[in-house]
Amino acid sequence: MKLEILDEEEARITCSGMEYLKLKSALYDRIGSALSAGKNSLSFPVNSLPLIEDLLSSDIKETVSVETILQLYGRHASARHRVGQILENELTDNVSEHWKELLDPAQAVAVSAMTVPDLLGLCLFDEQGSGKTVMAISAFDLLKTQGAIDAMVVVCPKSMMSEWPKDIERFLPGKYNVEIAEGDKRNKYQSALKNFDVLVTNYEGVEHMRIALSAAASNKSYLLVVDESYYLKNSESLRSEAANRLRAKCSKCYVLCGTPAPNSAYDLINQFNLADSGYTFSCFRKSQDADKDREQIAELIEQRGTFIRRVKSDILEHVPDKNFHVVRIPLTGRQALMYEKARADLELELKGLDNRTFKKKLVTYFQRRAALLQICSNPASVDPTMTELSVKLKHLDELLEKLISQGRKVILWSFYKQSLDELSARYAKYKPVRIDGSVDAKSRKEAVKLFQESPDTMLFIGNPAAAGAGITLHASYDAVYVSYSNQAAHYLQSLDRIHRRGQKAREVNYYLLVCEGTIEETEILRLRGKELAQHSLMGDDICWPTSLDDALQELSYISV
Repeated sequence: MKLEILDEEEARITCSGMEYLKLKSALYDRIGSALSAGKNSLSFPVNSLPLIEDLLSSDIKETVSVETILQLYGRHASARHRVGQILENELTDNVSEHWKELLDPAQAVAVSAMTVPDLLGLCLFDEQGSGKTVMAISAFDLLKTQGAIDAMVVVCPKSMMSEWPKDIERFLPGKYNVEIAEGDKRNKYQSALKNFDVLVTNYEGVEHMRIALSAAASNKSYLLVVDESYYLKNSESLRSEAANRLRAKCSKCYVLCGTPAPNSAYDLINQFNLADSGYTFSCFRKSQDADKDREQIAELIEQRGTFIRRVKSDILEHVPDKNFHVVRIPLTGRQALMYEKARADLELELKGLDNRTFKKKLVTYFQRRAALLQICSNPASVDPTMTELSVKLKHLDELLEKLISQGRKVILWSFYKQSLDELSARYAKYKPVRIDGSVDAKSRKEAVKLFQESPDTMLFIGNPAAAGAGITLHASYDAVYVSYSNQAAHYLQSLDRIHRRGQKAREVNYYLLVCEGTIEETEILRLRGKELAQHSLMGDDICWPTSLDDALQELSYISV
C-alpha cells in the first residue's frame, strides 16, 4: 500500500489484489461518492483523511504530509468542541477587557469563539446589521497580540474596500499598518509585497496578489477574512478558485455573510470549505436528488461545521418590526398593451419548444423575461418611443409626497439603470443621492454621509447590486422597491440597509410596487420566500425554472 498526496486537494492510494478490493469497499463505506477508483489506485479528497485514518497502515500515517494533515484536522475538531461550549454558555474568558468594553455581550461571545486556539476557521453568519466587521477586527487584534497570526488579508466586494480601513482606524486608531490593493495588476502585486498588518483587496484582485502572498506565507502566518462570502458560493467560478488557492496558504479563515444561502443549500458548501479547509464537507458529493443533498448538507453542518448564526432579535436590544406592503397596481393604456404583446409572444415561442430545446435557450428566455420586468417598471427602456407615464410612477408620486411631507427620508431601489436615471430626474426636488455600479468608492461614501446627515437630502436612489451591502441607511425607515431582479442575494442584502443596528424607529416599512397580473407577482413571492429561508441558513433549493412547464405556467396563469 502506497499513499501519495498529489496536491492540496487530492490523495491517492496505490495497491492491488485482495488488498485493493477490501480497501475499496471500506473506503466507500466511509466516504461514499467522494471515492474515485482506478486500476490499482483509489483517489479521494485530502480532507477525507481524518475519516479513514484507522484504515491506513502505521507507516503511511507517519509520513510527514499525512501526519501533518491529520494533526491539523484533529486539533480543529477539538477546537470546534470548545467553540460549542463557548456559544452555549456565553463565555468570554479569552476576550480582553479593552474589547469587552467596546463590544456588545453577544459580539464578545462570538469573538471568544473565533479566537479558540487550533481552530482552522469559522463561518460568521450573523444576520446583516449585527456587527460582523467589528467582530472580525477584534478577533484579528486578539490573535495578533497573542502572536497566533502575523497579518490579516481581507477579501471583500469592491464597494466595501474603503470601509474596512475606516473601521480598523475607528476601533484601533494608529495601531496597524493597513494597505489597500488598488490600481492595476502590478500595483496590486506590489501591495502584497509590502510590510502590512492588514491587506484589503477585492475579489478580482486576489489572483494578482496570491503569488506574492504565497511566497511570504512560508515564514508568516495569515488570517484570511472573506467578507460577503456569498460571492464565492460557486466553487467553480474563477474568483472562488483564486480564493481557495489563497486559503491554502493561510493558517486561519473567517467567512462573513448575513445571507449565506440566497439560492440553495449548495451555496453553503464552498463557504465552509474556505473556513475550515474542507473539514465539514470532506465526504460530500452532489447527487441528482436535491432534497436528499439538502438533508445531508444540514446534517454535515450540524455534525462537523463550525459557524455562528444569530438573527438580530437574538443579539440586539432594539430590533424594529419589519412591515411589508405589497402594492398591486393595474397596468393601463399602452404599457398594458406592451406587456401583453411581449408576454403572448414569449408564451407562443415557448409552446413551440420541448424541454431539451428550452434548456439550450435559457439565456434567451431570461433576457425576454427580464424585458417583461422592465416593461413593468420602465417601459421606455424597452420601447424608446413610449411617452406615456408608467403606472408605477403615478403611484410613486403620491407615496413619496405622503412620506416626505412627514419629514421621513425614503430609499428607492431599482435594478435597472434607465429606471434609476428616470427616478433621479423625476424626483430631483427631493435632492436625491444615488449609488449604482458607476459610482466610485469616494462618491459612494459621500452619498451615504449626505443622506444620513443632511436635512435637505430626503431621497436615496440605489441599485441593490451596488448598494445592497456594506452601507448603513438607518436615517430612513421606509424603502420602496420599484423593480425586481432574480438575484436574490442583492435583494436580501438591501433589506438590511434600514433594518440594522442603530435604527431608532419602532418599525421599518418595505413598499413593494407590483404590476397586477404580471410576472412581478411570482418574482416577489420567490424573493420573499428566500428571505424567510435565510433564518434557517437554507435557501430555496429549487432552481427556477426547473422545466419548460414552470415558465409556461407563470406566463399563462397571470396573463392580463
